Amino acid sequence: MNRDIFEPEAAIKLTQSLVRVPSENPTGDEVALGQFVANWLREQGIETSLQPVEGQRANVIGRLPGAGGPPLVWLAHMDTVPVGDRQKWQHDPFGGEIEAGLMYGRGSADMKSGLAAAMIAMARLKESGQKLKGDLLLVCTVDEEEALMKGAHMLAEKKSIPTDAYLLTMEPTGCELNTAHKGCYWYDVTMLGRGAHAANPQVGADANRAMAEAMLGWYAGMDELALQMDPPHPLLDRPTLVVSMLKGGVKTNIVSEYCHCEIDVRLPPPLKGSAVNRLIEKVARQAAEKYGVQAVVKSGTSERPAVECPDNSPLLAAFDQAYRQVTGLPASHLGFLGYTDAAMLAVLTGNQQAVVFGPGYLSDAHTTDEKVEVAQIIKATDILEKTAQNLLAIG
Repeated sequence: MNRDIFEPEAAIKLTQSLVRVPSENPTGDEVALGQFVANWLREQGIETSLQPVEGQRANVIGRLPGAGGPPLVWLAHMDTVPVGDRQKWQHDPFGGEIEAGLMYGRGSADMKSGLAAAMIAMARLKESGQKLKGDLLLVCTVDEEEALMKGAHMLAEKKSIPTDAYLLTMEPTGCELNTAHKGCYWYDVTMLGRGAHAANPQVGADANRAMAEAMLGWYAGMDELALQMDPPHPLLDRPTLVVSMLKGGVKTNIVSEYCHCEIDVRLPPPLKGSAVNRLIEKVARQAAEKYGVQAVVKSGTSERPAVECPDNSPLLAAFDQAYRQVTGLPASHLGFLGYTDAAMLAVLTGNQQAVVFGPGYLSDAHTTDEKVEVAQIIKATDILEKTAQNLLAIG
């Protein structure tokens, strides 16, 4: 028996090992981490397979077989966002350094600590020999941090996740259960104008000015949609819109003939993507016509509507029981403002039984000196293990 996995520090040490394997995306560099995870799972005697996604990039799937009932699927993405300017980091982004109860490093919160917690919990269940009603799957995906989420789409394309599965992704939630996801929609908008000398602007068609007008219209339009939600969603609040990237013009004394922006929109139920599509396109068209430019609007993502786990899901009951077993306290049900592989699979398979739970805080994800509380890693491991036992154990 591998006693190391039962030590309280096991998931902390494993998180350090995962952080020390860079897996930044873009560049699509999850290959080394995928090999590490697959080898570790096989060393624990866990049935493990690789699912090719793109080139050498592959999803890693670990499985404890059950008796044919609905499976519990733990989802974890292996990619992280890039480190950025390393000179701004006070800690080695690939060091897994621990200081004052916090572990630092790229992916420590998002979401290598959650992955490590699931790996240890799965190994413990394997060692226990507990018979299961349904499979326990640990599915480690590539490309979650990019717009196309290629790993999740490959799982759906290959029908790797049964439609009756219970989906739990270990994104950072501060070890609180999140039972609803906001919808996520990205847009690329380009204004194509006509250049002219800035001293003679009436000869040109100002793409920058058209984009400025459109931006004000989008923000105002989203404010109107938000006010129409009365009351706001109890877990996800109101919709948001951010023009997150903007680029236009070529020189100070030239009327801009080109301006491009990227937009992020987050929608709670009952708002639909179609309402935002109309807003983005209508405002862009009106601004373009006003200033004599051409507007080109493109969707930057696949369809990502909001997802809500049903209140009567057995997954929620199993988790709530596990949370009380570990902490002695009742579990809270909150909303997740980001978008995850679990939500993407819920959309692609039609299965809304998708929740989010993991160590770390979303506010630390993607930041310089990203960090996670090591105590939360231990807590998450124990809750994941108990949840699987409550949901799947026979006898």
